[in-house]
Amino acid sequence: MNDYLRTLKARKKSWFGLKLPVKAALAQPFLHPVLRAVAPRVRGIKIGRLPAPIGLTEVRGRAGNADFHLVDPFRCEIAKEVYWGKGRRTEEEDAFALELMVDLSRDAEVFVDIGAYTGVFTMAVLANNLAAVAHSFEIIPAVVEGLEKNVARNGLGDRVTVHPTGVGKPGTRMQVPTGDGGSALPSFYSAGMDFGSGAEVRFTSLDELLPDLPEGRPRVTVKIDVEGAENDVLDHGLEFLDTLRPDILCEVLADRARPLELMGVLNRFGYHCFLVGRDRLHARDRIVPDPELRDWLFTTKSPDELRAAGYPVD
Repeated sequence: MNDYLRTLKARKKSWFGLKLPVKAALAQPFLHPVLRAVAPRVRGIKIGRLPAPIGLTEVRGRAGNADFHLVDPFRCEIAKEVYWGKGRRTEEEDAFALELMVDLSRDAEVFVDIGAYTGVFTMAVLANNLAAVAHSFEIIPAVVEGLEKNVARNGLGDRVTVHPTGVGKPGTRMQVPTGDGGSALPSFYSAGMDFGSGAEVRFTSLDELLPDLPEGRPRVTVKIDVEGAENDVLDHGLEFLDTLRPDILCEVLADRARPLELMGVLNRFGYHCFLVGRDRLHARDRIVPDPELRDWLFTTKSPDELRAAGYPVD
């Protein structure tokens, strides 16, 4: 087994161990005000990647018509973005994707968050839809802890079921690291990675979630962010898709996606594909992963139906 954490790629990602001390230094009270003043003026810099103050305990985000809270912005990558974005995610396409999911979920009874990380989509959707409940799935123990803290901070303990499991082929098991990921809670671990040690995590399927949903055909929306394993999620959710036909916001990475297989599943159930842009949806006849825009909307609604509902579509 090739332990990912010992690979050159992982070591580069941590700047060979320098990332955490550099980040911690820039987050200190004597340096951070300078960073806060200078960074937005530096052309080309992505400020959402810069550290938040080390002593800041939480940030307030806003999506749709409601506020929510995210804790520990020094450790949480999304909370850090919300800090720099003054309540919103810093990249336009990410902010638009969050608003899109909130709007699509306004009449949903259930929101399913697969690859929830610390739960920004769960918090935003439930803040705007007070009748909905959520099932949020996350495989990394330290991130699960962060997700649970956000659920508690937002008072959603009776509306969110946190699943410390993966979604894909049922019965699959993998080891995931129990550490906190170094400079930030890791957001990029996936079922396709091997780790030399850690906690054993099991996988369930979308179809196995059906008995836990309200009877009948509840209105369900789904977000999938599983670092290239979306085919496994949907391949083992055929009954789920056939029964519910949920709107799905799905990350599709250019270097990992298997678009032909993905389209083969979606086409069976009459789905249309839309690349999520910076301020609008781009209708596409087929899935062609974009090197910059990661998110796609899969829905049984046609482009004309989305336009009629007020969504910007070209």
